[in-house]
Amino acid sequence: MGTSHNAGFTIIETMLFLAITGMLIAGLLVGVGTSVNIQRYHDSVTSLKSFIQSQYSAITNVENDRDSSWKCDASATTSQSGTTQNPGQSDCVVIGRYIVINGGSTIVTTVDAYPPPNVSGTNGDIGDLKSNYTLGLSTVNQQTDSLAWGTVIAWPVSGSGAQSPTMPRSIAILIVRSPETGSVYTFTADNPSDIATMTDAKLKAMLVTGTGPAPSQEQRTICVDSQGLVLPSLNMAVYLHAYATDQTSVETRSNDVIKSLGGDTQC
Repeated sequence: MGTSHNAGFTIIETMLFLAITGMLIAGLLVGVGTSVNIQRYHDSVTSLKSFIQSQYSAITNVENDRDSSWKCDASATTSQSGTTQNPGQSDCVVIGRYIVINGGSTIVTTVDAYPPPNVSGTNGDIGDLKSNYTLGLSTVNQQTDSLAWGTVIAWPVSGSGAQSPTMPRSIAILIVRSPETGSVYTFTADNPSDIATMTDAKLKAMLVTGTGPAPSQEQRTICVDSQGLVLPSLNMAVYLHAYATDQTSVETRSNDVIKSLGGDTQC
């Protein structure tokens, strides 16, 4: 009587196959998840850069975002009380944008200026803004948003501008366009007041020309913390050039790029 053999896998071989397959799938999922998180983080950094750049466009192509139910008075304050004024028929002029980035949130509004009759400029653009105009923030259509994918801004971990702890961080960016010459200027300040409490005096206190301790026209490295999306070594920053005047003054930089350009700041 002959002996027959049935081809097949033993239980041990099957278990080994399943274990190896499981490890390969797990490795693949981890790799895919890491790639997705890196892409999300890069999207967040790029979105913040684009948001700041868009404010320069809003100044170059001025938009009056109020309707005829609002007025702007001699304190450069917009309100819906009292006599209304059609857009373009008040004594206020739109001269800029005021941005506050606080942790993972952003808010932006227009900067209005009220000029007295027969304004004459003799002290330069910024000097004339301080002496000849009353500044105020519009309460019409203030735009609020959040940084993408739960990211937040942070201080550098080392080098220029480093602080510990690196969070929380907030920064104000004031971009103004001279009503007299059309030149654009950018000023920044740390730990800004709430928009609702910003007055003519506080806005003018930000108009400090030159580079140095904030507020000033100093360059800014605004680190973006991924909140765990990527390794800390992969953190990036939105870099604002000193004396920024337009969209090209805003860019993204990795730690490696910062080093290659001779900077010591690391996020």
